[in-house]
Amino acid sequence: MRAIGWAFASLALTVASTASAQMGGVVPPGPSQSQAPSKKPEGPTPEEQEEVHNAYLRSEPEVAPPAEPLAISPELRAKIGTDWMAGPPSPEGPLEHKWFPYYEERRGDYRLRMVPPLFLEHTRGLPDPSQQQYGVPKTEDTEGLYGLVYYRRRSLNVDMDVVFPAFWRVRDRDNHVLIVGPILHREAPGEHDNWLAPLFFEGERKDGGYFHSPLLLTTSHWDTHEAFTMAGPYFRSRLGTDVTRGVFPFYFGGDNGNVEGNRRTYTLVPPLLYYHNEHELDASTMTVAGPVILQDDPKRSVVDVAPLFFHIGGKPESGGVNEVHTTLFPFFHYGRVGDPANPDETLFILPGYLRRVTKHDDTLLSLFYSHVTTRDGATSLTAAGPVLPMWWNYRDVDLGVHAWAVAPFFYTSDSPAGHDWLTPLVGRFETYGESRTWWAFPTFTFHSDTTGWENDFHPIVYVGRDGDSSHTIVAPVFWDFVNPKSRTTVGFPLYWRFAEGQDESVVQVAANTVYIQKKVAGGTDWQFHLLPLFSYGEDPGGYFWNFLFGLAGYTREGASSTVRALWIPFESAPAAAAKTAGR
Repeated sequence: MRAIGWAFASLALTVASTASAQMGGVVPPGPSQSQAPSKKPEGPTPEEQEEVHNAYLRSEPEVAPPAEPLAISPELRAKIGTDWMAGPPSPEGPLEHKWFPYYEERRGDYRLRMVPPLFLEHTRGLPDPSQQQYGVPKTEDTEGLYGLVYYRRRSLNVDMDVVFPAFWRVRDRDNHVLIVGPILHREAPGEHDNWLAPLFFEGERKDGGYFHSPLLLTTSHWDTHEAFTMAGPYFRSRLGTDVTRGVFPFYFGGDNGNVEGNRRTYTLVPPLLYYHNEHELDASTMTVAGPVILQDDPKRSVVDVAPLFFHIGGKPESGGVNEVHTTLFPFFHYGRVGDPANPDETLFILPGYLRRVTKHDDTLLSLFYSHVTTRDGATSLTAAGPVLPMWWNYRDVDLGVHAWAVAPFFYTSDSPAGHDWLTPLVGRFETYGESRTWWAFPTFTFHSDTTGWENDFHPIVYVGRDGDSSHTIVAPVFWDFVNPKSRTTVGFPLYWRFAEGQDESVVQVAANTVYIQKKVAGGTDWQFHLLPLFSYGEDPGGYFWNFLFGLAGYTREGASSTVRALWIPFESAPAAAAKTAGR
């Protein structure tokens, strides 16, 4: 430490000498100098101005270093942190001891006193010359343990008195804490805390506070952004300006507190089946009181008494549609859209009767007579029934379609595209130049068109052809589907055959026989199996046969062959070839 002090002293002397040399040893002028008359004119001469200008051109600007290069603000220090955890530097000086009436040792600003285990006291910052020389603490910091239960500390920033575990008095700078058993009191600038554990806890901060009382089933905390309070069944929550409150389960309410034209509020009282909300943005309200439902906005109003009465009224004066809809379920409904004298649309419903009229359509439906026109009369449908055998007549003027029927005896339809007729025993449906279908009782159909034909007896027999494809089905025992690329034939359950035209492959299962064939390089690869007794097959390179899946068998592949006995294969041809080569 002394070497460091001498180094700092030498550095200070060097800096002082350098400053004196830079100042050029200037001394104040004597009396003779002050009394000498000045010969220079007022202001710099042109030569002096040029010399000063050239000096600025030759030199670089100099920035003076900061007075404390390593100093940083408290905010920056708290942000970047530090890994320096040491306390003050070690004390300097001779070590002194004292043994009576207690043990004491001292070095520089440090002192230790103790009578173990009843008395322990440690002090730093005692008056000592080393404080100025080595930068040790300049304020006294004393802490001690007395009688094993009392801890005491006195320092510049921290004071403590602790009688463990019942009494605590702590000062940490401006923060003061006092604990006496279950009682706590804390004071700090702009905030405080008061606790009586576990009965209540209360505190206040610059921008909020809290209060908790488990015995009263109460908890509350708040700040400038949000707040929450609950006292038994009562609760209140605030987030910004949005507030929700209630008494569970009897009452709930909310208000978003918006003052910019989008305020929304609601009230809910479950025991009374009551609900009400208001939206300022679209000027709408809704109220529910039991079966009564009221809704209102600038375009329409609604009055309902569920499930019997429903009413909607438009507000054309504020941009809505001029409309009225009234329902008395299940007896009556009336609706109108447009001017009452000349409405755009009306709807009138009674049990067994409906009448709807628009500017282009007119619909009347009843149990005995019905009439419908659309597109200003371009299409029309007239029907009698359905209580009696129904007669109906349909006409589309634009498409030239005319159809009529006396159900269930006769139906006919004519149009430029075709002609259809149907009776309970036979019917014919034709699209000119495209298709013709006959139907005969009970389920026969005979169909033909430009690409093929089909004859069916539903749901058993289906036979037909479409282009290059055909099918034959006799459910549920026979299926046959044929196209240029493949054919599938099934005679359930004994016969299955699948053929592919590209490689002439065939897979056929008939009872307990299996036949497999496919086209390979040089010819055809085929095999036949009589399960489980015998198998035989050939390909361009050889053949094979097996008895009982290899109990006895033989395989020939080019120059090699394999013999099987008791399912064990033996290579035979390579050995014979080796003997021949030896000769």
